[in-house]
Amino acid sequence: MFVQEFIKNQAESFTLPSPEQFTQLAEMENSLIVLEVLFKDYMLTEIARIVEDNNAHVFSLTVLPVGDGATLLVSMKLDILDISAVLRGFERFNYKIVYSLTREGEIDDTQRERIDELLYYLNM
Repeated sequence: MFVQEFIKNQAESFTLPSPEQFTQLAEMENSLIVLEVLFKDYMLTEIARIVEDNNAHVFSLTVLPVGDGATLLVSMKLDILDISAVLRGFERFNYKIVYSLTREGEIDDTQRERIDELLYYLNM
């Protein structure tokens, strides 16, 4: 019965995507990252490698075309609370991070600036 409900929910979310489903976290998911990627640059293997190189696992991945389809929003739900290493990995490979959220709260610009300043200091 559980399998049938899961398939039904997936089919409904596929046919009727909503912003709430795009950014909602389930019980096993601890964080969310949304990337903006050009369609020609989208490679799932590279995205998964960056996540898994930082000891995280992708529980859910949703791709939503934006506008004319030249740009994609890629929503990843991960199993870790501290996503700072994953975010730095995406920045290192020039991915545009649109949104990030953890169960403990959203990582804001001030925290991101402090992390960048610390990394700059450590590289001196």
